[in-house]
Amino acid sequence: MTWRHLSVSDLYHLKDPLIIDVRSPCEHTAESIPGSLNVPLLSDNERSQVGIIYKQQGEAIARFHALELLSPKIPQLMNEVVNLRRQGQPLVVYCWRGGLRSEAVASLLSVLGIDCWRLTGGYKAWRQYVLAELSADQYEFNSFVLDGLTGVGKTELLGELSKRGLTVLDLENLANHRGSVFGGMGLGRQPTQKNFEAALWQALRTFGARPVFMESESRKIGRLALPDCIVRRIRGGQKILVTGSLDARVRRIVTQYTGTADSLEAMDYLQSLQERLGRRAIQEIEQAFRQGNLHEAVGLLLAYYDPLYAKQIERNRPFALEVCGDNVQEAVSTIAHWLRDIQSRCGLSLRES
Repeated sequence: MTWRHLSVSDLYHLKDPLIIDVRSPCEHTAESIPGSLNVPLLSDNERSQVGIIYKQQGEAIARFHALELLSPKIPQLMNEVVNLRRQGQPLVVYCWRGGLRSEAVASLLSVLGIDCWRLTGGYKAWRQYVLAELSADQYEFNSFVLDGLTGVGKTELLGELSKRGLTVLDLENLANHRGSVFGGMGLGRQPTQKNFEAALWQALRTFGARPVFMESESRKIGRLALPDCIVRRIRGGQKILVTGSLDARVRRIVTQYTGTADSLEAMDYLQSLQERLGRRAIQEIEQAFRQGNLHEAVGLLLAYYDPLYAKQIERNRPFALEVCGDNVQEAVSTIAHWLRDIQSRCGLSLRES
């Protein structure tokens, strides 16, 4: 039994591998291979200690200190890896650059008689691989882009399209952000840019030549930037305009946001709009909100904000199709029927996701 080197490109030829990240927890949280599990050799604090010693006393002393920290934990670490692994499951370990940390774990597993792979170049090589694929943009799918004012039900439409077996790229779900000015309320932190791109890449590589539905987005969702390959698909895809009555939009927004954020958070978001909407408008909306008139507050916000979005929507004309999001099921049926017509005329693949 021994360990072997594994290139990033060969990683995805393995069937259902157990991928173990042996870096510290903060490293794994900031950037990691999707699906990998963190079994850290050193805690965040221990890694910091070793780093300080490395800078002040040199590599040899830092390595010796790391060994002192690690030695008592070896049985527990090996037991954790063994318990995570199913019988016969390929095992892959990685660290930052495929260096000492992954080598140490691979060697210890070898001593226990457990075969494993060691990812060549570590996470750094994997990240370069992902960026190269996103940049090359050799994806074959056709994009169908839902556009429309806030609250018309674009996200609900994507969800229903997915239920009907069509392929959906839910960018806002991957970004943990609703895409609007208030889009982060109640959702917690967004993923890091690197983890967002990793999840996006993982989705893109499964699409093949199928048609893919997504929402129209600007270059950023919250604080996360979309890669150029997605921006091109949004701009160049078939555009579908989703409309909706003001009453339905207000009800949908109130339902969506009620209970997801406290009043202080809502006020912070509202104040961030003052330069764009003006002090008087913000005061009017804030007053309605503080009085508990959520429907009125949302209606006022849309009245001020809709014209700004409407200009952007007009720039995207002409639209290939227009549907009303007030009735999601009816809108999705219209889209699916329209897509079948395209398939019959152009031979577009409609294989299920």
